[in-house]
Amino acid sequence: MRIMQLSDDRKKRIIALYFNQHNTYAEIAETERISPRDINAIIKEEEARRLQYQNHQQQGEISSKAYELFSKGKTPVEVAVTLYLREPEATKLYREYWRLKRLHKFYLAYEELGDDGTGYFLKLTRLAKKEGVSVKHVINLLQLADEYNYTGLSSFEKGA
Repeated sequence: MRIMQLSDDRKKRIIALYFNQHNTYAEIAETERISPRDINAIIKEEEARRLQYQNHQQQGEISSKAYELFSKGKTPVEVAVTLYLREPEATKLYREYWRLKRLHKFYLAYEELGDDGTGYFLKLTRLAKKEGVSVKHVINLLQLADEYNYTGLSSFEKGA
């Protein structure tokens, strides 16, 4: 196809004539000595590039708004409703926000523990805090329990 043989400068001239000076295909064909079919291909390529750029800009704006809402304590559901997002996009943005805030370890813990495990973890954390016990002490206690229980901590699960 001849379009590939056109220099970038010539393509830019054709794009400028069309978008900036609002010339018709016929006018561009006459001044640039190029077929309307080739002009159409160049213009369609430029429109696609501009649309992609515009979509990228809009995504950046949505991301920024979502991060701002998360920083104000909004939940992913509230952000999804406010910004008209579907769940996968809201969740993706929430994960990104956590990474930006360096909180992604919390999300990874949730992924590893699931709903039930996270609930137990929070319960353990609240109990330890209520009793004034540090995380280090809780870990030491669990290690001691495992050390003195020859079947290991997993036997607690079987007995519970």
